[in-house]
Amino acid sequence: MPGKTKIGHYDAAGGMMKRGRHGKWSGGALAHGYGDFNDNLSHDEYVAEQHAVLRECWRLTGPSGAIFYNHKPRVLDGIVVTPLAYNPDLPVRQIVIWARAGGINFSTAFYVPTHEWIVVLARPDFRLKSKGASGVGDVWYVPQESNPLHPAPFPLILPTRAIETTGPSVVLDPYAGIGTTLHAAKLAGVRAVGIERNERYCEIAAKCLGQGVLFGNDSGSEPDTCR
Repeated sequence: MPGKTKIGHYDAAGGMMKRGRHGKWSGGALAHGYGDFNDNLSHDEYVAEQHAVLRECWRLTGPSGAIFYNHKPRVLDGIVVTPLAYNPDLPVRQIVIWARAGGINFSTAFYVPTHEWIVVLARPDFRLKSKGASGVGDVWYVPQESNPLHPAPFPLILPTRAIETTGPSVVLDPYAGIGTTLHAAKLAGVRAVGIERNERYCEIAAKCLGQGVLFGNDSGSEPDTCR
């Protein structure tokens, strides 16, 4: 509706610079998109894209496989949109809460979000490695991380915890970025495949995984890090 004010969310037609990420955390770089890609999609387009990706991931999972889908709830025009909106009717086994250290999207429309969801979409035979693995619980208290090489990195411990508690034979990350999930798989000795559209991010991930470098350097050059 012309002239209608959006409540608590960005205008999809306004570009990334109209979105948040300019608060106390270092995520302001996200306003410029992901490298050479600006994901300025309408809500309906974004939902359709996520449905398509999840369906394809589901097709590739075996009878004991699962998808660990990380997304955050968002307020769109005054109404919360949970990550379940992006699920194309796949069976939800559990919702794990990633409790971060603070948040960035300050608004008078809602309390600042300080958590994200990890929606576990599981095949019937999916199981954790053991009852002990179940003991990590369904709330993971993990501070967010900043990384100069990517505008929206997530901590290495997230995919590490998922891999360590499930013992997969192979891992697929359709949004590989700079290789955090691939790095976690390598540390666990698990075969992994990553898909990433940004060539620079692919080069960073390949360099890090090839050299086995965990942390950045102090030489002033581009950090050798997948995190």
